[in-house]
Amino acid sequence: MNTAHLALEQTPPLSVPLRFFLTAPLFGLLAGLLLLYDGPLFFSNRWSPETLALTHLLTLGFITMVMFGAMLQLLPILVASPVPKPILVSTVLHILLSLGSLTLAAGFLTAEQTLLMRSAIVLLGLAFFGFIGVVGYCLVRVKGRSPIITAMRLAVSALTITAVLGLGLAMLFGYGIALPLPLALTDIHLTWGLIGWVGLLVMGVSYQVVPMFQITPHYPPSLASWLTLFIFIMLLLWTPLYFWVNFSQLLTTVPQLLIGLIGLGLSVFAIATLRLQARRLRKLPDVTLNYWRVGMIGLLLSVVLWLVGVFWQNLAAKPFYPVLLGVLFLGGFVLPVIQGMLYKIVPFLVWLHLQNQQLNVLKTLKMVKTPNMKQIIPDKQTRRQFWVYFVALGFSIGAALWPSGLSHAAGGVLIVSFLWLGYNLYRALWLYQSISRKIATNKNRTA
Repeated sequence: MNTAHLALEQTPPLSVPLRFFLTAPLFGLLAGLLLLYDGPLFFSNRWSPETLALTHLLTLGFITMVMFGAMLQLLPILVASPVPKPILVSTVLHILLSLGSLTLAAGFLTAEQTLLMRSAIVLLGLAFFGFIGVVGYCLVRVKGRSPIITAMRLAVSALTITAVLGLGLAMLFGYGIALPLPLALTDIHLTWGLIGWVGLLVMGVSYQVVPMFQITPHYPPSLASWLTLFIFIMLLLWTPLYFWVNFSQLLTTVPQLLIGLIGLGLSVFAIATLRLQARRLRKLPDVTLNYWRVGMIGLLLSVVLWLVGVFWQNLAAKPFYPVLLGVLFLGGFVLPVIQGMLYKIVPFLVWLHLQNQQLNVLKTLKMVKTPNMKQIIPDKQTRRQFWVYFVALGFSIGAALWPSGLSHAAGGVLIVSFLWLGYNLYRALWLYQSISRKIATNKNRTA
């Protein structure tokens, strides 16, 4: 693992990213409980309030929760631009995002929709624009350019568009403010969120973490330098055209062509990642590769299904189509990649902070033995959770096609998967706290 080019001395306190990482599985657990409670309803109608609640528990409570923590951690060590007052900033953002995500989901599910939606608008508005302001400030002051910095800037720009559209659509529920073509705006909001915010940030982070943690060659410089910008520009061009198509003032071929180009860009990223993994410099078994491989295959399958639906309207009109597309993209691409990242980033951070604590007691006669990354979260535990997740993904795909038969099973296995993920992450924290206390005790004895 090559960390020579990382500014590890600027890493923030462990609590900064870990509070987000440890909270995320709890929202995944809530999503699984909703599926277990009334699974067929969630898989049968994209527009039902229950489906919207489930979607936002995953996209806000799990995915964005992890991404907030990852960005606050990566900015200091990847681009040497630390977040000011990191503990205060992370605490406030964590509280706002957690409460906002819960309130929004509750607003979709309960009769007290107006009050809850208004509260969610305030909480999520403060969370998103607070995060955008802090991260934007850090990225603006970065000198120089790199594919990772470009991807981060574009992802934060995409998050801004996603947040503005999302808060505007929430006004419809909270204040009854009517927006033109709300269904089209919802599609645009969803596309910017999943492809712009999530997709571009995953791509940018992968330029660093795939070669670093998976011991692969680097992404081709030509690909890394233009791919995220290309997808962002295509999204910018597609957005107004898609909106105008719904007014029947433009032929659908132009936005369809842009969608095809976006899909091509995502496919290039997936294929390039799979090729790099096949050329690993060290062939030792690594279970996190399974998450990434499933994620890249899931991305390719979702792109294929997306493009088939664009050009075959009869398929796109089927009730299962948008649900299956969401399952493939969220469950088959985003969730495995994020889990694979967590299983690398969390052990690395725990190891790094324990090593830093040891530096303070180097002159003592007795050093405390610290675990290596493989011992912090054992491969055996990671592998078992991977197979549970994989079964949950299979049931979820089946439930999109046969809601009444498999949705409850999908919810049940998803609960086990997120519980196991949470246990593995919390186990890393408990180990850190135990070793940290021993180091502190040893330091006090030799002081």
